[in-house]
Amino acid sequence: MSPYPEQDAPDAEQQEAITGHLEHITFSNDENGFLVGRLSVDEGGRFRGEAVIRGILPSVRKGERIKIWGNWEEHPSYGTQFHVRSFLVLEPATLEGIALYLEHNIHGVGPKLAERIVKIFGKDTFRVIDETPEKLLEVPKFPAKVLTGLRESWAETRVKREIIVFCHSVGISPLFAERIFSAYGVMAVETIKNNPYRLVMDIQGIGFRSADQIARNMGLAMESPARVEAGVMHALDEASQEGHTGLPRTMLLSSAAELLQVAPELVEKALETLLGDGLLSLLERLAEPDAPPLVQYGRMRKAEDSISEDLGRIAGGAAFTRFKEITETVSAMEGATGISLSAAQRQAVEDALSHKLLVITGGPGTGKTTIIRFILGMVAGTMPQVALAAPTGKAAKRLGEATGQQATTLHRLLEASPVGFRRNRDCQLEMELIIVDESSMIDTLLLAALLAATPTHARLILVGDVDQLPSVGPGRILGDLIESGSFAVSRLETIFRQSEQSRITANAHNIRKGRMPDLSRPAGDELSDFYFIEEAEPERIVEKIRTMLMERIPRRFNLEPKNDVQVITPMHRGLTGARNLNQMLRQWLNPDGQEAIIGGRSFRVGDKVMQTRNDYEKEVFNGDMGEVVAYNSESGQLAIDFEGNRVWMDRKGMDNVTLGYAITVHKSQGSEYPAVILPLTTHHAIMLQRNLLYTAITRGRGLVVLIGTKRAVSLAVHNARPVVRHTGLLERLVAHFSADS
Repeated sequence: MSPYPEQDAPDAEQQEAITGHLEHITFSNDENGFLVGRLSVDEGGRFRGEAVIRGILPSVRKGERIKIWGNWEEHPSYGTQFHVRSFLVLEPATLEGIALYLEHNIHGVGPKLAERIVKIFGKDTFRVIDETPEKLLEVPKFPAKVLTGLRESWAETRVKREIIVFCHSVGISPLFAERIFSAYGVMAVETIKNNPYRLVMDIQGIGFRSADQIARNMGLAMESPARVEAGVMHALDEASQEGHTGLPRTMLLSSAAELLQVAPELVEKALETLLGDGLLSLLERLAEPDAPPLVQYGRMRKAEDSISEDLGRIAGGAAFTRFKEITETVSAMEGATGISLSAAQRQAVEDALSHKLLVITGGPGTGKTTIIRFILGMVAGTMPQVALAAPTGKAAKRLGEATGQQATTLHRLLEASPVGFRRNRDCQLEMELIIVDESSMIDTLLLAALLAATPTHARLILVGDVDQLPSVGPGRILGDLIESGSFAVSRLETIFRQSEQSRITANAHNIRKGRMPDLSRPAGDELSDFYFIEEAEPERIVEKIRTMLMERIPRRFNLEPKNDVQVITPMHRGLTGARNLNQMLRQWLNPDGQEAIIGGRSFRVGDKVMQTRNDYEKEVFNGDMGEVVAYNSESGQLAIDFEGNRVWMDRKGMDNVTLGYAITVHKSQGSEYPAVILPLTTHHAIMLQRNLLYTAITRGRGLVVLIGTKRAVSLAVHNARPVVRHTGLLERLVAHFSADS
């Protein structure tokens, strides 16, 4: 049986198809399947002879006969090429093709031996190798030791081809077919046939909708239990992406039924199965008896349980160092430093010395950094093991500069690795005091990891601004901790004199309190740190961004456009969304950088980029900003400098990198920039919320330019309804600490 049945490509209608032998491979990348080579075309299309082809062709080898679908393109440097969109490996059509295939694809077979094999078995060669490989010993001078290696390499080749052909038939791309083979091996086809929705959990890049389409192509019924169960899990996945750690049961059933377009009772049955299998869990709302129970993934339930238990462990544990006469000690420190603390600041410092756990929250200019410096001065010489940390690299760098002490990211503090955090419950930190800044960014899973690694004797201080947007990841940690009433909380409200002159600070606090910011123009030619430019039309806003970025800000404030000015926007879509602005900004700021097409996306040397997922192996984390500094055309890799950490990224790595000239407000959390440009119009209506505008304004350290309409600003300021995040942490904290009291 030949493993090479020919089929039509599922998306072939708008593409040309050609067939031929792969005569030469100019370049190939085993990790992402990208290949450039020469094809000797013998069938199809309008072309005969050798053609340069390029595209994703994993596992295709020199000498193989392939049918490819795609389009002819004119490359500016390399001329006419055929861009491959999909392909199939075919059985060689000629004896010469069979010999060429054997030579280049079967271990131990050289050109002369291949020629002798084909001379004896002709077009039955593949059938003989497949069914009765021992007959090869009849070939003159056939080495017996080659037979075992030949059987193994042929078996692997056959299985791979069967998988690729099967995947092709159900609409799975060749690149994913290669990943599927790596994950499932010889059981790949059987695994997919049994449950195509396993692909969602096991294969990166295949989501529910892709798996659902594959299942449809296979003829799986809409009411299939496997489909409905996968749909319920997907609804929870989407909720996690929106910041929830679970969903109320009624909401989950409703959203899953709508997604799947099936009867609610089928969804109810699927949920019961998942609960019974332990994949999902229920949290009864003891504090709200009438509220439906919360349905959660097991890992979210475990994370919230461990957070509650570890907070209780740390709060109830004895500290190594105890402070006496705290009030007098703080007064002495004020005298020694010449710093006079406000009543709220003094209380925060005293709470830090008298409590094991403390939350400090306040807006810009309220003295959070002063408190941190003061606490560090109080414990100097008494607590040698002190850690300063923040969720992002930029926030950690800023914390270190503000305190004059070393600060690190939470991931580095916990010694993140590809297999998890090396600092954990079994190998805890040796710290006596841990201070974490920008704590509003910490999500549920990260806090669970931090607390597990925190020793019982340590003191923990979480500093943040609860009025900012919650974390990008699931949870509302700072809000839940404060609302639980289980810990000491220091709230800072007073804006200090050195910050009173800042219009950024004043406007941020106006927004926080639900008042309109001062949008008036500064008097005369006086420089200000806050400007509002009235403009309603998105096209004109884009042009004004260009003028501000390229002309007025560099000239008046002596700032460098690419590195000192960050464009922040509420949304991804639209003319003033991050996607379009990134393309426009790159044309203005980096028009001539060497270009590389990676995974169908364009990057240039000199591009400003942002990491979108944690990469523990390269020590690059979600939200880190960098610059593309080199491109290796032979390996297809880009070098990116993430603030001194230079890493090489292949296609897989670049899947988690995006342009960073313009970023969303959510992605700007924890960072400060010398200057910020913020477009804000009613086109962003769905995102116009008070905490979003407040977060955006407070990202600018020295300059904020707001371009938009007063109506949009007013809508945001007066929309104080926070986006609800469904979590179980508050329930768990209240239950745990009330039981202990």
